[in-house]
Amino acid sequence: MPKAFYGLKDFSGGLNDAFNPRDIADNQLSETDNIILDERMSIKPLGGDSTHTDIPDGTAGHITPGYGAFVFESDHEQGSSALDTGENWFVMCDGLTGTIDLYDLKGDAFNSSQVDLGTPTSDTFAANKLDFNDNSASGANDTIVDDDDTMISNGFRKGDIIAISGCTDDTDNNLNGVRIKNVTVSTITLDHSGILDSLDDDNEAGTPTITKLIKAVYYFSDEALRIADGTFGASVQPYWYGYVKRQHFGSLSLSSTTSFDNWFSNVNTLAAPTELVIHASNYPSAGAGFQFSTTAASVSGGGYDAVAYQIATSFIYDGHQESLLYVPTANNTFTPSADNYKVTMNLHATAPFDERISGARVYVRVDGTDDPWALLIDIDMARGARAGLSGDYSAWVKNSGDQVYVNSVVSLAPSLETYEILNGFLPSERKITISGNGEGYKTAVVANRRCFVANIKTENEDGQTIQMRDRIMYTPVGKFDTFPRSYFIDVVKGDSEEFIKLEEYSDRLLAFKTRKLYILNIASPSPANWFLEEIKDFSGIEHPHAAVKTEFGICWINKFGLFLYDGNNVTNLLRNKIKESTWQDYVNANTVIGYNPKKYYLVILKSAFATDGDVYVYDFRTGSWVSGQAAFDTNVNRSNIVSDWNGNMTTTYQNLTTGDLTWTNTNSNWGSYSGGNLWNATADNYSVKEWSDDIRDVTAENFKVTTKDIDFGDPGRVKKVYGITLTYKSDNDQTQPIYYATDGGTSFSDQLTGNFSGTGTGWKKLRATSSSPISCQSIRFKITNPTTTTGTSEGIQINDMSIEYRPIYKRVS
Repeated sequence: MPKAFYGLKDFSGGLNDAFNPRDIADNQLSETDNIILDERMSIKPLGGDSTHTDIPDGTAGHITPGYGAFVFESDHEQGSSALDTGENWFVMCDGLTGTIDLYDLKGDAFNSSQVDLGTPTSDTFAANKLDFNDNSASGANDTIVDDDDTMISNGFRKGDIIAISGCTDDTDNNLNGVRIKNVTVSTITLDHSGILDSLDDDNEAGTPTITKLIKAVYYFSDEALRIADGTFGASVQPYWYGYVKRQHFGSLSLSSTTSFDNWFSNVNTLAAPTELVIHASNYPSAGAGFQFSTTAASVSGGGYDAVAYQIATSFIYDGHQESLLYVPTANNTFTPSADNYKVTMNLHATAPFDERISGARVYVRVDGTDDPWALLIDIDMARGARAGLSGDYSAWVKNSGDQVYVNSVVSLAPSLETYEILNGFLPSERKITISGNGEGYKTAVVANRRCFVANIKTENEDGQTIQMRDRIMYTPVGKFDTFPRSYFIDVVKGDSEEFIKLEEYSDRLLAFKTRKLYILNIASPSPANWFLEEIKDFSGIEHPHAAVKTEFGICWINKFGLFLYDGNNVTNLLRNKIKESTWQDYVNANTVIGYNPKKYYLVILKSAFATDGDVYVYDFRTGSWVSGQAAFDTNVNRSNIVSDWNGNMTTTYQNLTTGDLTWTNTNSNWGSYSGGNLWNATADNYSVKEWSDDIRDVTAENFKVTTKDIDFGDPGRVKKVYGITLTYKSDNDQTQPIYYATDGGTSFSDQLTGNFSGTGTGWKKLRATSSSPISCQSIRFKITNPTTTTGTSEGIQINDMSIEYRPIYKRVS
């Protein structure tokens, strides 16, 4: 038969190692490494991390690997009296100090320690008490042994990420971030092997400190960022950071600050007033509450009877979030002298008040009863006070100094509006915030104008501060800091799992535990109509940043695959593409995922800890997979992956070891110790990098493209293969870059004759041949860079292949 040509000009199917290489499609590849298919049908080198376009490097701080990064946008820019023309922010939590660093794009600067969450949990051990063990020789994980058996009592737990400092015998054991796999009273077993240095003289002579790094949990809504610690550090508590533009007491000139136009950081308690007194003339303590006097008079239609009325008060935060009531125990009643009276009140206050307080309310009920608290006075911190929620305000008047008052607020009868009607929950709720030292949540999401949090440690309805691993709590609509204890969902309890992550999509709340996914329909405005729509087994996640939201739906990874929930169905995007055993070896408890919205692909990073930075990439445009080695910087710890304002995946990096040595080169000869070349200890800084699709310089033999095992559509007949013609680009000369294996072989020890030329740019042609025709049933080609790096201009790119062959009238035997 005459010679024929078998063309491969579409590689959009990407990697498929789930099937035998002979059984995959022509447009699929049996092996890939460090390639990308962002031009669909042709092949080019995979991108990777690069210097961030906007955010500067070298900020002092300590990251928690796999955590800490967040992006939000606000109306107001950074600083006081800020313009409301819009701003983009990058947030980084210093896991060692408990502080929050903020970068604002227009200001183009990191502002360190804008929020201080508190002091992370740590313990300093006496000299000669800790034994550090490198157990890699036996294949076991490294361990830290405490002679005093205090590891559990010191608060360390499985899954904690710790920093180690203070080692003097071997400073390589001073580590910025490692993960605990297991804890006993005496031993921390790390989730790493070969990362510690064993000590020749047994125990560490220094006084090491082990610190449990903060795992920051964020949500942003209504111009305010909320931050909590997912480790529930005993001296750490949730914080609110937001912009406040507010005026207290109208235009009165007081000595205290009454005008606010800035960003503020506050503990998120929504604290109630601490003072409410009925007195003829006194003023309360500054910012604590109110004092007022009452007079009653007969009036036609008056609604107050000759009984004692008890009073209570609350603060209003941010215009709509009401605190619980403060109910005074003395000087707390008034009694009209007859039925059918009206009540006239004079209200006193003393500045300053907290900047978040926008108003207050005074309530009333018949003393000695459990009647609902009815609204008596509605207070606006700027405009004054009124009886009820309608009508004009009586304005604030200055008395002297910081004392102000409102006179002649007239109430004809107790209001029909009660605390419960106004807020949707009873004032008898034990607590309505997640606040205070040791409290927090492990995941949070805003959906349908509510905030949902899960795996919470807080005071429950019985007054006990406990971790509720199975509980989801939520806020009333628009009140993003208000968590009444009656606003909760217990989907399932006592199943040995805990909630890891909440996501929202298409009126669904996706609640991930470690093994299961619970999909709740929250479309109804009424929580009473929410329902559990589906439970998906084997669809949980081990890490909160193993899930990411895309415009296609929620995507997540675990040992069983890469999943997509599109609002209707859950699909495993791994199935029939990547071999299950390969994937299970790849994914671990530290694997995280990111999304590139500019090119519509997912990046799955093998580990947030100091490893080789290997990735898988899934492309929504083609439904294809590829893989890459060292696409993220190697041997550094990394934060979670976020998408910035440019649509770039962004990650924060830090050295594994504190004060790592780096080679500082100041002349052209890297091997020389003269001319300024030095080893220098770096400060404990972090660097922010972005994922770039620019061509990355791939080291020799690490760019790999392997075709399917081609039988030319005729598996029963022998063929003779004469060569292959490629359309390619190459920055550098590559000697005999095309290898082949026949009849299902895997060695690829044979090469075709023909070289890539690095001369010139643009598409080039190569016809590579064998010294004699290759007789085979099937053949597979591997293209790599055997000689040198791929380069950064065009790298190595492949547009098409054409295989010259001849079928032989001979059956395969």
